[in-house]
Amino acid sequence: MKISQMNNIMALAQASNETVHIVGRHGIGKSQCVEGYVKENNYHLETLMLSQNEVADLIGMPYEENGVTFWSKPVWLHRMEEAALEGKHCVLFLDELARAPLEVRQSALQLVLDRRIHEHHLPEVLGLKTLVVAADNPADEYQTDELDPALLDRFMSFEVETDAKGWLKWANANNVESVITDFIAEFPEKLHWMAEDGDNDKGATPRAWAKMSDVLKNIKMVPENLIFAIIEGKLGKTVGNSFYLYFNDYVKVMKVQDVLDIIGKSSLDSKEDHEKVYKKLSKKTQEMEAISADQLAQKIKMEVEAGNIDYQVLTVFLASLNLEIAASIFKGWKEAPDTEEFYFNWAKSVPGRYLFRLVTTKVKN
Repeated sequence: MKISQMNNIMALAQASNETVHIVGRHGIGKSQCVEGYVKENNYHLETLMLSQNEVADLIGMPYEENGVTFWSKPVWLHRMEEAALEGKHCVLFLDELARAPLEVRQSALQLVLDRRIHEHHLPEVLGLKTLVVAADNPADEYQTDELDPALLDRFMSFEVETDAKGWLKWANANNVESVITDFIAEFPEKLHWMAEDGDNDKGATPRAWAKMSDVLKNIKMVPENLIFAIIEGKLGKTVGNSFYLYFNDYVKVMKVQDVLDIIGKSSLDSKEDHEKVYKKLSKKTQEMEAISADQLAQKIKMEVEAGNIDYQVLTVFLASLNLEIAASIFKGWKEAPDTEEFYFNWAKSVPGRYLFRLVTTKVKN
């Protein structure tokens, strides 16, 4: 399953009072997909890194009162209750479950089974219980334990893999440097690249790319002769070398500003203006790969939604593409719930109807 599909799974699980177990290789974005779900819905998230926790971190400390043993409330649960009082639904993320010590996993069992720990219950807001999500690496590839069948049986478990298109959507929304998103759009296989056994190379992961973006935002702090070593140190030798060459040659990659520069001061008020502009754009865009064209279209769309660019700029850009690629992008926006409104607003707003028909004809066929 593509990791980008987990949002739908988590929504279903929360509505159905189910728990979710996400299994996937390191660095592919398991934590980010949970964080994204929480952010999108304005929920409260508590993350427990179980491989680094002790039992007391999970269940609190015992104390005696009038001859009766009680357990103190752990701080993470206190924060969840505070959020629930503000009307926020909660998500409890149990990361690295299979790496946790056995006694910690056994303590977590009650959280998964009953949504409580001793006498402390996980919050419930407006009849919706706390969503519990766990994440692990595959046991056959990593030094992790097999989960107890009694624990595993309580989860809906999903093996997930990287999804370049989904990651690029996340990256654009989280201000990942455009040189990285454009590189991944052109070379999606480099998003999660692992070296062969025996190769002395660390490889690259979606997490590494996100961190690489943070580094690039501050790259001017170091001398230029160190940039290659820094990129290689973060992405590994093979991918790092490819990205360094791309990074140095990035000025030649087509960007939103390039599209605007080609359009220039054209008024786009007439059929003749549209034809002139999209033919000029076609000289640059006809040979674009599908994912690169889709990525650039997404960026132009974001600028349109922000009010920085007119709808017609997006229209002439799509019209300049290979028609099948343009139709695929158009159809994707029409059918996706989060872009359907944009699609219909666009359809109503573009004066150049012949261009609209040019793109939609392929979709209808």
